[in-house]
Amino acid sequence: KSPLGDLLVAVSSRGLVNNRYLRGSADLAASIAQLRRYFDLIEDRREAAAVGEEIRRYLAGETDALRHRVDLFLARSPFQKKILHRLQAVPPGAVVSYGALGAAAGAPRAARAVGNALHYNPVPVYVPCHRVIASDGGIGGYGGGLARKLLLLRAEGFAIEDAGANLAETAVWGHRITKIYCRPECRAGARADRTLLILFAGPRQARRAGWRPCKLCRPG
Repeated sequence: KSPLGDLLVAVSSRGLVNNRYLRGSADLAASIAQLRRYFDLIEDRREAAAVGEEIRRYLAGETDALRHRVDLFLARSPFQKKILHRLQAVPPGAVVSYGALGAAAGAPRAARAVGNALHYNPVPVYVPCHRVIASDGGIGGYGGGLARKLLLLRAEGFAIEDAGANLAETAVWGHRITKIYCRPECRAGARADRTLLILFAGPRQARRAGWRPCKLCRPG
């Protein structure tokens, strides 16, 4: 049980291997049957409750509460595993576009393939596919539904009223190479390669991630 709804949690000896949003009893049975193809399952309600507690604390604003290690055993392909590994480097309070995530993984023109990789993410929340948005700054999609995506982004500091928000207009822009962040209207940011940009909810989140403020636009 979690504020995000019912979850099916599976933990291997190497970490959290599955964190699935459930859509009813039939989905639960099918998900367990799928896991049995790879694992000998042992019910452990304490382990599931521990994950649920971490998620509750995280949604309450404790962004370092997600302490379980992640095991990407269920990744469907080497490409998906590479995308998910890169996604784990996007810090709380920040988002990237599908194209920028693909570029970070060495596939700058694979936005559609990136979207497919995220759709089948076996460990949502802990592998934060909610931190990926459309190239125009729109919220984009989410396999768990936009209501959950909004909850997760708000918990990380984004002031988002609804799914029609454009984060590019309110976030500060960080450059993945220089580790400098700017206001959206900064000339330096406007000239930057969009595939190298990461958007932060605000200056506090950018500083916490180790970025430095731009000397031209002085974003705070």
